[in-house]
Amino acid sequence: MLERSILLIRMGLALIVMALVTLIAGTLIVLISPVSSGGPAFRLMVWWARVVSKALGISCSLEGGSKIEPGTSYIVAPNHQSIADILPVLGALPLRFRWVLKRELLRIPFFGWGLRGAGAVGLDRSDSSKSVEKMQKAQDTLTDGWSLLVYPEGTTTWDGTLLPFKKGPFMMALQTGVPILPVTTNGSFKMLPRGARIVRPGHVTVTIGDPIPTGGLDLNDLPALMEKTRTAIEKHLDPNHDPFDKTRFRG
Repeated sequence: MLERSILLIRMGLALIVMALVTLIAGTLIVLISPVSSGGPAFRLMVWWARVVSKALGISCSLEGGSKIEPGTSYIVAPNHQSIADILPVLGALPLRFRWVLKRELLRIPFFGWGLRGAGAVGLDRSDSSKSVEKMQKAQDTLTDGWSLLVYPEGTTTWDGTLLPFKKGPFMMALQTGVPILPVTTNGSFKMLPRGARIVRPGHVTVTIGDPIPTGGLDLNDLPALMEKTRTAIEKHLDPNHDPFDKTRFRG
């Protein structure tokens, strides 16, 4: 009972901090995005993620960062254990990227406006033709070292394991020849399971796998590419990962 009360108090304070930094970051991004190349807006998003993570008691560590080639564009494909893994992924990955996510998130005041200003691409799940059109336009942003982050599962998991993959990000990779960067997060599922309302403070690991080349592949290679990416993510996935073990994780 005492632990839950402490969690509720911490969550309340964290929500206040989240509201303030979202207001600040969202407003600044909206103001600067029309006159900037996107870099300043992205740095503000990273700042936002790190401050909110600190307020919620979420720490993270990165493994495999050296596998990213500076200046290279990727289709970043992470697993999606929980909405809580958005923060460590944004705060830890050492590359610039734009989100591909559901359109509804872009309608959230300040938060969604900030995402849009930072170049996020919103998909309408109720209209597949418009989603395809948006994905095709998103491909044009894969220049100057900018990457696109797309959750291949399309939604958060129910049990910590991988859901079936959607074809969208892999079609994009085949059409552009841009390599896929598999990313595995562990910990956020137990910190905020699907349907939960309170984030438990803990540690999330972000592991970058070996980039998967797509140059020279065609539609016939689609199933094999999806399976290869799934295997690369599962290689580092640990359903029994304990994000609350303070003897293993500090930060």
